Amino acid sequence: MERDRVFLVGFMGSGKSTVGPLLAKRLGWPFLDLDSMIEASFGGPIHRIFSERGEPFFRQMESNALRNLEQWNYCVAALGGGAFADPGNRLQISKLGLSVFLDLPLEDVLERCPPDGTRPLLKDPASARALYASRLPLYRLSDFEVDATLPPDTIVSAILEKTRLQPTPRNTATPPDHGR
Repeated sequence: MERDRVFLVGFMGSGKSTVGPLLAKRLGWPFLDLDSMIEASFGGPIHRIFSERGEPFFRQMESNALRNLEQWNYCVAALGGGAFADPGNRLQISKLGLSVFLDLPLEDVLERCPPDGTRPLLKDPASARALYASRLPLYRLSDFEVDATLPPDTIVSAILEKTRLQPTPRNTATPPDHGR
């Protein structure tokens, strides 16, 4: 099977939504942001999904959105921080394409992501540490790992070098507008 999808995996703030469009542009592929797809489907921001419907509901939406990526060939997708933690999602991702872990130390995450309420699972440094520690071994199950402390263009070059992907503009479909 040809691996024609790249899934960017990592903790919140690791740069998936920054690196994704750059990688997609270099490959000539569409970029899809799973969180934006979920927000468009729900009609509101993720923090509202958590507050109104709870995390289990959000996780179900996340798995459904991931399954919908089957219709996309030759795309780069940024996953939410918890998507890769689910074993079913990891299996789906491995069937669909390559997973790339953007590895960012927790100290850098905390600098990038203020506890302003927009990230419902980032309440305080102690809870962030516990969540990070629980997810890190799962992120390391990705096909490839890249140092996310590097500049975004350098991260893209490292991903291309590790995955050996080449520009293949076969998918001319335009990704749906998710309010961005």
